[in-house]
Amino acid sequence: FFEKNGNPISPVHDIPLFADEEKGILNMVVEIPKWTNAKLELAVAEKLNPIKQDVKGGKPRFVNNVYPYKGYIWNYGAFPQTWEDPTKVHSETGAIGDSDPLDCCEIGSEVAQCGQIKQVKPLGVLGMIDQGEMDWKVLAIDVNDPLASQINDIEDLQHLFPGLLHATFSWFRTYKVPDGKTENLFAFRGEARNREYAMDIVLESYQSWQDLVSGKIKYKFDCSNTTLDWSPMVMTIETAGKVLEGTVPGLPEMEGYNQTEQTYMEDSLEFMETPLMTVKRHAVTLQRQFPHGTNELSLLISEIGTATKCIGGHIRDHGPGPLQDLIDFAEAQMFRTLSSSGLVCVLVSSRQEKPLPVPDISCIGNYVVAYNPLVVGDCSTLSMGTIFGIYYRKSPTGKQRGDSSDVLQRTGYEQVAAGYCYYGSSTMLVYTMGFGVHTFTFDPFSGHYILNTQQLRIPKHGKIYSVSNSALSKVMSQAVHDFVKKMAESRDASGMPVHQFRYEHSLIENFHRILHYGGILMMPGPKDENLAHFLGEAAPLAFLTEQAGGRAIVASKRPVLGLSAWTLTMRVPVFIGSSIDVDELCKLMEQERGNIKSSSSGALKPQS
Repeated sequence: FFEKNGNPISPVHDIPLFADEEKGILNMVVEIPKWTNAKLELAVAEKLNPIKQDVKGGKPRFVNNVYPYKGYIWNYGAFPQTWEDPTKVHSETGAIGDSDPLDCCEIGSEVAQCGQIKQVKPLGVLGMIDQGEMDWKVLAIDVNDPLASQINDIEDLQHLFPGLLHATFSWFRTYKVPDGKTENLFAFRGEARNREYAMDIVLESYQSWQDLVSGKIKYKFDCSNTTLDWSPMVMTIETAGKVLEGTVPGLPEMEGYNQTEQTYMEDSLEFMETPLMTVKRHAVTLQRQFPHGTNELSLLISEIGTATKCIGGHIRDHGPGPLQDLIDFAEAQMFRTLSSSGLVCVLVSSRQEKPLPVPDISCIGNYVVAYNPLVVGDCSTLSMGTIFGIYYRKSPTGKQRGDSSDVLQRTGYEQVAAGYCYYGSSTMLVYTMGFGVHTFTFDPFSGHYILNTQQLRIPKHGKIYSVSNSALSKVMSQAVHDFVKKMAESRDASGMPVHQFRYEHSLIENFHRILHYGGILMMPGPKDENLAHFLGEAAPLAFLTEQAGGRAIVASKRPVLGLSAWTLTMRVPVFIGSSIDVDELCKLMEQERGNIKSSSSGALKPQS
């Protein structure tokens, strides 16, 4: 509850809207301080309208974090003596009011306190439409903020706070999605209106509040107050004091977000444990939990799944056959499926030296897919697979097709998704969108990839080491030789080998084994057949490995994902697998590097 000079008041009705009407300075009641998650709000249905934490299902409510932010990204509150009238339709938006005070997002640098009254200068307004109701969001700045004198309108905000308008729009659009609700809509295509328009909205809501408190409009909104003598709902100080009797003074404790809710991933993915969770449904549902973005990425994952089903079926039907025929089919199938999806702007195949442009007859999307259409080993059909990595386009979105600039000079960290399909005794699809690694098995009866393992974790230490003996004989690094020797010679107490050498002439089969059972896969070079194509192999597999808790390096401590391709055909050495095993190899590489530096510095010393 609020008090003034020791007397109870309503923060909605008894605090004046204008702090300085001539200068357009308004009072704002802070409900939720910046960077906090507790859903505190003015209780408009209760007498004297105290601030309370919203409760749903008997539990206090908290807003979900909207990546990459923590809680509310401004000091959030409301203007007193305002009301968004649900009995009127706004002439420009066609939506009715939401029956709440007008909301305010205060963008100043200070983290406010709940219940604080700030004097703010409106800058603009965003027209959010929540379930068909108009829910205006006025952007304002504390008049005491160091930058307040430099910001007077929405254009100034764009210059001094670049990115804040877009962040505000994105936050309000998606913050309810993790609760299973749809994205909010916006008037004016999501563009914020200027200060003049914002003040018009303020004055409209002020007039609506006057109609409400005077009794001209009857609605379920408690108008009890202690200072408005002209209002039929005014009460004496003594009556107001009785309202407070039996209540607990103060506000609910603002507990931390993580102390009151379940782990985010556990809560959001719990319902996925149901049978027949297809890869399409899984990707769509997962992306909704992390709301920045649309379903386009999920649909692209599904399209890749469709292409791999066709490739897998062709391999089963045609047996080992001529490998080049299988490769050609896989190449054509990936291109046809993805280029016609309307989701990509350019494709990059590890088997082509130039990017594959999307045909003119196809719609242009916003993603780039780099892939190896068919990883082949020996003549066995049990050692084939398709690998893919997905990036968001770098060139401007629109009707223009992408080109090599959309993938060159971009680090592996910029991937938004990656995965592979393994055509073994059963066909498996493994993918990540940056929130863990998930595996699916193809069900020939339903024709779908069905969820097999969720949140796959690679063991921190494994017994398998995998490297080509022909490559090892040509490797110059003594650290790699020492590491392999140590693996081969290590014994347990009973004299049995601790580690197991497993190597097939197929990158996909070796990696699939390491990902599930742990250990380390080494592709040390120096020839191309013992190096990994960066865009279509190394970067996607490194992304998967790190998402599963492992490591992927090119040399010493340098991660694969830290590299960027300077050509479409760039190939790199890769050491990938369990974190402890890769760390052990790193130490040997560091020692070797130190020895080389010492010998070099000694050779440069002048002779006495």
